[in-house]
Amino acid sequence: LCAVPVCCSAGASARRCLRRMDQYTKEVVELLQDVEKAAFVPPSQPEKVEAVVSKMTALYKRANDLQEADGYDGSPSAVMGPRVCMLTLARLQRCLLAYLRCRMERIEQVRWDLAGAMDDASKAHLSRHELSYSERFNELLAEFQMAYDLDLTRDYQPPEDLYVRVNVLQDIGQFIGPESGQPLELKRGDHTLLRRGDIEHLIRQGLLEHSR
Repeated sequence: LCAVPVCCSAGASARRCLRRMDQYTKEVVELLQDVEKAAFVPPSQPEKVEAVVSKMTALYKRANDLQEADGYDGSPSAVMGPRVCMLTLARLQRCLLAYLRCRMERIEQVRWDLAGAMDDASKAHLSRHELSYSERFNELLAEFQMAYDLDLTRDYQPPEDLYVRVNVLQDIGQFIGPESGQPLELKRGDHTLLRRGDIEHLIRQGLLEHSR
């Protein structure tokens, strides 16, 4: 941030300040680009998040220093420096919050898509705090469903039929159908007709597919 005193000094040109904004948003823009490209979430990058927070702190301090400097008179030209610093800080804050919220939403979506625990490969991309968030989100959802005897993860759309014909893509073995309560056994290559509520979560996990 050694360039801040130059670009944001009292009376500095607004255009010069704006041209240098990009150097402060570099890390946060890279974070947003990474999460946009990822199918789930990219690996956690705490060093970049810390760099963004450090720049925000420095911009806030610089804005205060400029207003407390000798000769600061509150004129439009003098106000421009602190204003640009604070506007840049606000932009960094919005971008960083958007990045973090996007990751949180995708963590939540995994629970709805898989109707079960996240796999180890996906967990490896999460920070320690995100792992705690995922675990607590799963706990709260499970508690709510048990309290009202509901499975909110079962149907995204109202089913047209209670039964669905599926192809089994991987060996699943024996399990108890969550809706029927009946013991089921599925092996790779099976083609069978089952209650939608018993196997909807397996379809979303890619273990079964609808038979056409």
